[in-house]
Amino acid sequence: MSRLERFQNLLDAIEACDWQDAEMVMSAVLEEARADTPLVPFGHIEDDAEFWAAMATYEELRAYFLACGKRLARRQLGRRGQIRLAQLLFADMPDEDRRAVIATRRSGGAGRQVIQPERHQAEGPRR
Repeated sequence: MSRLERFQNLLDAIEACDWQDAEMVMSAVLEEARADTPLVPFGHIEDDAEFWAAMATYEELRAYFLACGKRLARRQLGRRGQIRLAQLLFADMPDEDRRAVIATRRSGGAGRQVIQPERHQAEGPRR
């Protein structure tokens, strides 16, 4: 059975349940999934990473991002790897914040200025 067929079967099963029962079961399953670390990848590692990231809480994402970032900073990423990482980090950042990060780095003040992102309340369930 393909992944799409399993997905459709799951949606059909959820739809067939009483909504309160489905909500209780899905909440329990999602909470349990969020409690663990990523499993060993069975397919493409990028797909598994994307799936895990979609299931993770903000705190889990933040913790893993910072830990991975520290490890990546010690590795020789090469010019292309550094550019790709910077593009990902800057992708959703406002121009003003991008300029502040670049100016801090050029002035040698890295680590002295910390830009705190605005925290927003969750806007409904993640998809």
